[in-house]
Amino acid sequence: MTKKNFWLTALVIAIIVIIDQVSKALIEVNLSESDKITLIPNFFYISLVYNKGAAWGSLSDNTLVLMLISIAASLAGLYFCVKNDFKTKKFYSFALSFIVAGAFGNLYDRLYTVVGAQKGVIDFLEFHFGSYHFPVFNIADSALVIGVILLLVDIIFFEEKRRNA
Repeated sequence: MTKKNFWLTALVIAIIVIIDQVSKALIEVNLSESDKITLIPNFFYISLVYNKGAAWGSLSDNTLVLMLISIAASLAGLYFCVKNDFKTKKFYSFALSFIVAGAFGNLYDRLYTVVGAQKGVIDFLEFHFGSYHFPVFNIADSALVIGVILLLVDIIFFEEKRRNA
């Protein structure tokens, strides 16, 4: 990885983590768990939820296990970022950056949960689709999903072209 690629990757990760942490702090300071801000009626709300598990509350109250998974994902992602050529693998590079940033964002919250400074990972983006209530999530979760989608796009559309080139 060149110095320029390193700084671009670090910048993407830093921007996402900062946006994630600032948004969570703003939500925690300005809302209680019983508050809900309607942005689009019957569709999009902002609410404060402390998630002690992973996606959809799975592995609830297993913060240490989830921290270890986040650390492993972060380290693996960073390893592949360092071994990567950003110039020839743009989607792949951004995918890894988003995945690492998402893992860092939620890892930070889990660390604060373990030391007792927080009740869980702060989630606040709430969507309703008719009678279906999608689980509340945050910017770090969004970064993880976007990263996985970008990784799939890279694998499906670009990996074979790179191998053949």
